[in-house]
Amino acid sequence: MRFFLFAVIFIFFSCRTASKKEQKSENSGDTLRNKYASGFQIIRQQNNTVLEIFNPWQRAKDVSIKYKLVKRENSKDEKVVLRNEIQIPIKRIACLSTTHIAFVEALGCTDKIVAVSGTNLISNPKIRAKLKTKEVYDVGYEQGLNYELLISLKPDVVFAYGIGSDVTGYISKLRELGIPVILVGEYLEAHPLAKAEWIMFFAEFFEKQQIAKNRFDSIDKNYNKLKELAANIKTKPLVMSGLPWSGTWYVSGGKSYAAKLIEDAGGEFLWKSIDSHESLPMDLETVFQKSAETEYWLNTGSAKTLNDIISVDARLTNLNPYKKGKLYNNNARLTETGGNDYWESGVINPDVILKDIIVILHPGMFPGYKPFYYKKLN
Repeated sequence: MRFFLFAVIFIFFSCRTASKKEQKSENSGDTLRNKYASGFQIIRQQNNTVLEIFNPWQRAKDVSIKYKLVKRENSKDEKVVLRNEIQIPIKRIACLSTTHIAFVEALGCTDKIVAVSGTNLISNPKIRAKLKTKEVYDVGYEQGLNYELLISLKPDVVFAYGIGSDVTGYISKLRELGIPVILVGEYLEAHPLAKAEWIMFFAEFFEKQQIAKNRFDSIDKNYNKLKELAANIKTKPLVMSGLPWSGTWYVSGGKSYAAKLIEDAGGEFLWKSIDSHESLPMDLETVFQKSAETEYWLNTGSAKTLNDIISVDARLTNLNPYKKGKLYNNNARLTETGGNDYWESGVINPDVILKDIIVILHPGMFPGYKPFYYKKLN
């Protein structure tokens, strides 16, 4: 199976077998070291930059994809797609995830976006306005992409993501149509700062490296300062998260993004002993038994009110956080169509999310501060 996936990637992302000299040239240069992110690396060469992405979908192993970024004035010709060569700076882009919009916004380049995926889920007010005026178009999702519309928009690149290896299908189709596709795997990073560090990756396409560095350095500094403050708090309340679905509760593993935020906010995550980055299914009885002493309940899925909790399962009212009224959800910034900004701009604001959770778990901290992404269920 591993061999098959590797062969597929080779076919989709390489039009020819590189000579040993070419392979050596591709790997030569100065590799910039990431502070947190593990899903990409930047190799700075004399005239070009090579971006390498690692295992860009769930359960991918030994998969790497390389893109060569070449200044437009240095590019030899326009037929560059099959060489995985991208002419920079890019001028027109398609974003197939809302998080991609957040990174582009942070770089001040939203004017470059001409296509998105999932109008109703987008929170960015600039993009929402442009969707109404037909300056930006919704081109659909993955296997349901509107290829004809996408071609007509002439994007320099499509920023995409893949949940599984089947992503190679529509990527191959786009390449055949002459549209470069960049797989972005920021969602697979477990550390909040690792997700945010993907701004450095996006910056390479727009030649906005200094803007990205300044923004990320500020996020990093703020996050770790907040983490240090929370570490000095002696009381660490027990915290649960999630909401059952059809009788099954998918709990976040102890090495997950949610677990890391709770830990750094000075809380004790209920499932910290689960050695996994992923969510795992668990029956309700086990959760009820395990959560008896839980004090706070965060990230309550689709629930907006206490009545929504009851409608899922009336037994949830017996949980300690429900009895004490300590339920908080990350849906304070919802659009009228259901877009949740936590899952959009939150990727580039982990320090803000951390501060929200610190204030929830330790009410005495930061008097007067109102959480930005979180609100209490009533």
